[in-house]
Amino acid sequence: MLSFVFNSKDSFKDYGIFIEKRPNVPSPKRRVSYISIPGRNSSLRYDEETYEDITLSVECAVIGNIQGKIDDIKAWLIGSGESDLIFSFQSDKKYRAQVVNSIDFEIILKIASRFVILFNCRPFKYSVMNEVINITEGTGTSVFNHGTVKSRPIIKVYCSGDGSFVINGREVRLTNIDKPYVVIDSEFEEAYFVEGGILLNANNYMSGEFPVLDIGNNIVAFNGGVSKLEITPNWRWL
Repeated sequence: MLSFVFNSKDSFKDYGIFIEKRPNVPSPKRRVSYISIPGRNSSLRYDEETYEDITLSVECAVIGNIQGKIDDIKAWLIGSGESDLIFSFQSDKKYRAQVVNSIDFEIILKIASRFVILFNCRPFKYSVMNEVINITEGTGTSVFNHGTVKSRPIIKVYCSGDGSFVINGREVRLTNIDKPYVVIDSEFEEAYFVEGGILLNANNYMSGEFPVLDIGNNIVAFNGGVSKLEITPNWRWL
């Protein structure tokens, strides 16, 4: 039986909802602009190297009288906002998704109900097991990206004063660090300190491009005042 987990709740175990038919999963559309120039063959192409969101249509059903559950189901699906979505047929990967349609229940003979959920999803699938990679040797450590696109990691950099780290030859420099660590979040392109549970902007303490992990092997090194890296890799697949 096919089911899904959304916002940490299991559709079948918590609500008796199962998926009637495995949904089609479209590939995200790559953003490429085409410019026609008079007198020139073909077109100029500008590739943004980004992707559009995708929409998943999931046909669901519930066996039994669900009149008492309808409000709870709607509150769960519609009220969760953007949350992790994991299908039972691919339980090692997750989408970042949000329900974008009203939920209309078709009651059949008072013993079953069918309905369709439309999930708007960010373009990539992410690893459910997003384990932190600890790097304590500054001379060079291999980190392998098994995904199909570059990942945008979150890196906690333990640093005192000035230091830097390098991923595949791309350097990120840190200056005047007076906190135990600084977080480099490539997903949101922000650097920040954490003090008493409060995030403090640290973009001015960092220079260089926000780091990415290439497909395949990555060599990670650090020097200067950096003593350790904790990398949350955010592996991604199309």
